[in-house]
Amino acid sequence: MRQKGFTLVELVIVITLLGIISLVTVGFISSSMQGYADLKRRDQLSAAARVAVERMAREVRNALPNSIRVDGTGTCLEFVPAVAASRYLSVPTASAATSFDSVAYAVEPEFVSGRVAVYPIDSNVSDEVHADNPIYKPDTHSIVSPILAVGLTLAPNPTPASGAVTVTFLGGAAHQFPADSPSARYFIIDEPVSFCLVGTDLYRFQGENGSAYTFSVTQPSAATLNALSEPNKALLASDVISPSGSQTFRYSEATLQRNAIVLFDLLVQDQVLTVSDTTQEEIRIQFEVQVRNVP
Repeated sequence: MRQKGFTLVELVIVITLLGIISLVTVGFISSSMQGYADLKRRDQLSAAARVAVERMAREVRNALPNSIRVDGTGTCLEFVPAVAASRYLSVPTASAATSFDSVAYAVEPEFVSGRVAVYPIDSNVSDEVHADNPIYKPDTHSIVSPILAVGLTLAPNPTPASGAVTVTFLGGAAHQFPADSPSARYFIIDEPVSFCLVGTDLYRFQGENGSAYTFSVTQPSAATLNALSEPNKALLASDVISPSGSQTFRYSEATLQRNAIVLFDLLVQDQVLTVSDTTQEEIRIQFEVQVRNVP
């Protein structure tokens, strides 16, 4: 009886083909796994920065018109948060007064304490009456008023019979605004806020009346703000630097053709990957925010 089987040559050919197929398959699987690992690492690398950028963008969109400013190094961005807005019936511009009448809010804002800003044209523009009248220097005749009275109510059911509510300044302080708003609009604002890149850490700094950080004509530096402590100082992201030849924050003022624009430009760096591979992976995040600067 004749026996059937493989010859040595056929066996060698099969083994060789199986080896080639195995190498290709293993290489494909290895490349896919490495690609997945790289993608996951890069996503984790940029996740914290994306969250920080989104938070900064949301806050900047609610900034008091024309209050945004960036320091000379581009590492600090400062603005005044606008927490509510309404229209006034009359506002003291001819002489100082301790209060003014406003349209009642349909829904009273959660944040009623703070200050009032009327017709914020520019943070560093003087007027004919006042020699130095920026947004960041509240005084008796400025765009920004003294602090509002404690327990102020702006909701319906107002006290005046005219259907208005009375906005009163704390302690009976008298104030005179430099100009009327063409649309009779006013804003309720909080203390200034800054986003700063300090070394490789991105921080948010919250101003507080009577503290080391409050309204100031001169924008505070990152080093000055870094001396603050919690809760006025909060870490947003780490391992962040300014891209070479660029700035972390840039601000372009509004023109007749477009709104004002704030550009965030961050370079997020990973730590050294391995001992044998000292390459430091980087991801650049650029985000543009349009700011409506209608006072």
